[in-house]
Amino acid sequence: MKRSVPVILVALLAFLLLGSVSASQSPVLWKGTVCDNVKYQKSIEAVALTEDAVYAACSYRQVMNSSGLVEVYYLGVLSAFSTNGSRLWQNSSGYTVKLVPTGDDVLAGSFGALLKFDKKGRIVSLYDVVNKLYDFVVSDGVAYVADGDFFLYNGSRSYKGHVYAVKLGENLTGIWNLTFDDMITRVRAGDGIIYASSGFPSGYVGSFQFGSLYGISPEGKLLWNVSLGHWVRDMEVWKGNAVLGTGWDNSKGRLYVVSPGGKILLNESLFYTEDILVLNDTAYIGGYDGKNGTLVAVELPSGKTLWERKFPYRVKTLAYTDGVLLAGTGKFQSKTENGTTYIYSVGNLYAINPKDGKTLGELPNTGYVRSIAVKGSEAVIGTASSTFYVIDVSAMKGSQKSSICGPGFIVLLAALVLLLRRLT
Repeated sequence: MKRSVPVILVALLAFLLLGSVSASQSPVLWKGTVCDNVKYQKSIEAVALTEDAVYAACSYRQVMNSSGLVEVYYLGVLSAFSTNGSRLWQNSSGYTVKLVPTGDDVLAGSFGALLKFDKKGRIVSLYDVVNKLYDFVVSDGVAYVADGDFFLYNGSRSYKGHVYAVKLGENLTGIWNLTFDDMITRVRAGDGIIYASSGFPSGYVGSFQFGSLYGISPEGKLLWNVSLGHWVRDMEVWKGNAVLGTGWDNSKGRLYVVSPGGKILLNESLFYTEDILVLNDTAYIGGYDGKNGTLVAVELPSGKTLWERKFPYRVKTLAYTDGVLLAGTGKFQSKTENGTTYIYSVGNLYAINPKDGKTLGELPNTGYVRSIAVKGSEAVIGTASSTFYVIDVSAMKGSQKSSICGPGFIVLLAALVLLLRRLT
């Protein structure tokens, strides 16, 4: 019996050495860059994915000092790639916050206008807005567009915003627009109602607070408004109701559900919201609690927390496909070298089981994940740099598997060797 023990140990060692040692296959299908020759801080704030193309919009601010005045230009480029990573075309798009493919074309929400690019990369139509375009949504052949801005004069503040209805077609044609004394930054289409909300969008900071939700008829008539007092950070629609999350102090926030008639159905304390994703009767909300990135699943309409997860970095953006909840996280950091300060980002992409919040896989060291688009089992991930990734989401499910070739394995191996020597 004593001699059989070494045989068992040798078999165990062979299993450890030969079995389950290799790392799982990388989920990255290919990696691309946009505007990598731009020296300013840049970010891929918008991506899109179709059957035959991958779109990535790189946006940046150019700051100029002229005659004692500081001028800021919001610039950017939109690039299209084939599904194997070869560049199809590139064109100037301005600072782009959202992309929506429509047939052979793609709509780009640029700070100054809604743009329509054809499959060759030509701007074939545009619809100008008055302020900065922050959001748009497409419903039944109409794009509803939100713009807004704030102004400081002699110590006083004022806000302006609009909601536009733009008919899609060969040309982008305005149907109506509604003016607000408020900074409109989110818009969504419900059942027979358009929701618009106000607040500071991503990247803005400030101690002053405001925020409201507006109900608008499809004909452009203001029906009601609900004052919330804090910035509306994101908004989605659930069964015709508006689901919105607010934020202040970079740590606090509330979750609301508001009916098409303007009645508040749910009002719960939460954290600083960055993104909301609604699936069936569950709202997945990502953000920041002042210390950690936070992702929570909330049952609708009860507001019951189903599960909650913490992350090292802010949960910035969410997407769902192939049974997987994708959570993009990150933050900006700075370092000084030779008297020059450089801004860079850190972050990771996580694959989450939407049922229990457990991590299925991770794509580390992506940089700050700013945008995600999905189609089938693939996703494109935009970061706070010139880099984007195209990934196989199904491969993300196994990317959490750890290799045993680490410190723990070395200790175990040494212990088994010593035991084997004693027994023999």
